[in-house]
Amino acid sequence: MEIKLLAEKIAVEYEKILKEEIKIKLNDNQIKILVLEAKKYRELDIAEALGIGVVTVKYHKRKILEKLGVKNIKEAVIKAEVRFNRCRLKFETIL
Repeated sequence: MEIKLLAEKIAVEYEKILKEEIKIKLNDNQIKILVLEAKKYRELDIAEALGIGVVTVKYHKRKILEKLGVKNIKEAVIKAEVRFNRCRLKFETIL
């Protein structure tokens, strides 16, 4: 019983943290593009990996920059990593 209550508390706290930290809504392709950019993929490689065109990759990258309020994709990757790490650290303090 205690384990179930603890699990519920962790789930509630984690959801609160996510809502606080991740206020910017990126769609699935935009998240995947950020991940692949972090891995140093080129636009052509990203397009092939996701099964979309290079023009679509460029469109998503432009939208990522707008949503994150940064000047280039490198800044976007850094900002996303910082937000993720901050969220992960807050979650770990709950445990």
